[in-house]
Order: sequence, then structure tokens, then C-alpha cells
Amino acid sequence: MRTTTGVLAALVVASACALAADTPLDGGGRTAGHAAEPAARWILRHTVHGYGRDVPLWLVPAADGRASLFVRKRSALGWSMLRWDGTSWRRSGLPAQFGKAWGLEIGASPSGETIWAAASVPHGEYDDVTDQLWRFSGGRWTRRSSGNVTVNGVIDIAVASRGDAWFVTGFDPEGGASNVLRWSGNALRYQSLPDGPILTGISAAGPDDVWVVNQEQGDRTWHWNGASWKDVPYPCAIGSPHPPCRGRAHLQRLSLTVRPDGHAWAVGPPWADGGSPVMLHWDRARWEQVRLDLVRTGLTTVRVDPVGGLWIAARPASGSPYLLNLRDGRWTRFALPEGDPAEYITDIAPVPSTTRLWVQTKRQDSAGPPGGPVTARVYELS
Repeated sequence: MRTTTGVLAALVVASACALAADTPLDGGGRTAGHAAEPAARWILRHTVHGYGRDVPLWLVPAADGRASLFVRKRSALGWSMLRWDGTSWRRSGLPAQFGKAWGLEIGASPSGETIWAAASVPHGEYDDVTDQLWRFSGGRWTRRSSGNVTVNGVIDIAVASRGDAWFVTGFDPEGGASNVLRWSGNALRYQSLPDGPILTGISAAGPDDVWVVNQEQGDRTWHWNGASWKDVPYPCAIGSPHPPCRGRAHLQRLSLTVRPDGHAWAVGPPWADGGSPVMLHWDRARWEQVRLDLVRTGLTTVRVDPVGGLWIAARPASGSPYLLNLRDGRWTRFALPEGDPAEYITDIAPVPSTTRLWVQTKRQDSAGPPGGPVTARVYELS
């Protein structure tokens, strides 16, 4: 689990000293907390029941209105692939290795035409697991690997183009640091950060514009400029000389996205506590705080769409979860249709070349025990 440059002026925070200003993005002064609520059409496209809380669905939309959906089998071992043809879901074939994989991580190119998958396949008598990297392009799956690189524990994938993909591996509790790997030039290479990081996510806009979130000393943002990694300070990072973010001394569990023109956004935390959520904007020179005017609301994910908009999933402490959309400097809000506070948005997948998007949600089954099975849903929003 990204556009036009014409909206640049509308998306730059107005104040020259915006590190502390907490100013709105639009000239009219309307903030996310007072967003307009236009009519919207939510269509439920898929539902699965009785899955474990850690079992995600993966959905990749394509520019032609189609979509690919990856669903874990009920046995918790193996995955299925469904293809949306604009009317219905049809089962699509996967390589045999997917049928015995425990975990799956998916990333796609901005057009949706290229999909990368890291399938965690067990092997050996002790159920050791190794991630196999596969690429779906031109209607077929091809396994991609390099003899000198072993991949384990992929937790996030960013795909800038068919031939440029980035992978983040998780922290090893036995002492191993996270790694960044890159597929480029038909080979897989380490692109690791210094200082033994604990990485939680990655987003890429091109070969010389990649961001990762490092949780080693509280969340920190690192940027790849095509030659090296740079630790980029932001307000309310631990040890930052900049002012705190909306009263927060530090921020954890950032969700981050980057647009092809180099602008990036980060939001968090994902849980609704007693404080205010934080939104940061990278204007290609520095991180600045953005005024949201929200309280007791978690921000679970942020995504950019290919036509210049920004989408944020919000999870309030009470009330229905909703989406926030920033486009041309104006905020709008779209609440989930059934208004169930127990349901929350886990991912957003904008449809290439449109303002439509797919929305994935999760909620605990009401008949089950706390921490028990969940229901996952896939909506289309237009």
C-alpha cells in the first residue's frame, strides 16, 4: 500500500512562520472540523465475516474502472484473488505459492496496472517463513528475486512505476533492524537507513523522492533524494526544536503519503484520545502544521488521488467514522452510510484519473467476544 501542479498555491500554508501558526489551507478559513457535507453515493461491493482482527483485505483499483481484491481464505492459510469487472467479482488465478502463504503485503503503481506482492510462505520442518516477491503486470504474475537478498517480514510496499518498487521489512524482536529494499534495474538491492531503524511505513513518488517513517526514537521522517537518506525533523518529533503539535509533545503512528510533485502529508495518531489530531504538510522544503479544528478523533490513514485531491480517514471517539477530502483548498466530509461507531476505515484506494475511490472498513462482529472475529467491508464512493 498516490495530479496536477495547478493546485500548488492552494495547498501551501499561508503563513511564513507556519511551523507554529497552525493555519488553514484555504483562503476562506474553512477547516476540516467545519467541512461541507455534500451528497455522496456509497455502494457496498464486498463483505467478509468471521475473520481475525489482523487479517486485512487488499484492494487495488485500475484506471479502467476494474479492481483487484485479495482475500485471505477462512483457514487462515492461503489467499484468493477476485477481479471486479465493473459489474461483479470474478475469481482470478494466483500462483500456487499464494495458496499456502500466511501473510500478504500488496503495493501498486499509481495507474493500478502493476501490482507487487510479498507472500510469506512457510518452509522447513520448523515452519520458517520467507517472503516471496511477485509482480503482476501485463495480465500475469512473475516471481522476482535476487540471489544475494533474502526478504523476511515485509510490512509495507510503495510502487512508483512498473520498474521501481520499494519494500520495508519489520523490526526483528531478536535484535534485527528494519530494512528498506528496492527493486530497480531488474534487481533487488538493500537501500537501508543508518542507525538501526524501526520502520513502520513507506511512500514513493519517484526514484529520487521516497519517504519512510522511523519509530526508533518516537516517529521520525526520513527522505531519500536519489543518493542518500536524510533525517528530516518535523514539529512535535521527539527532540525537535520546533513547537509542539496542538499540545502534543510528540507524535506516534504517523500515516504518510507523497504526491508526484513532491508534496507530502502526514497524519496521526490513529486512535481517538483526549487530544487533537495532527496533520503535517511537506512543501518540498519543510514540514508545517495544518489546521484541522478536530478533537478526540483518530486519523487512521491518508492518501492522495491522481487528480490533485487528498483523502484522510477519521475515527472519532463517538459517532460515525468519516472521510475528509481536501481539493482545490476546500474541505468536504463523507460519513460512512450506516453510522456504526464500531466500524472504522482501514484503507482508502482512489481510482486513477477520477474522483471516485474504494474504501475498506473493519468492525468487530457483534455476536463474538471482545477481540474476536471481525467483519470487513469494501465500499465504492462516488
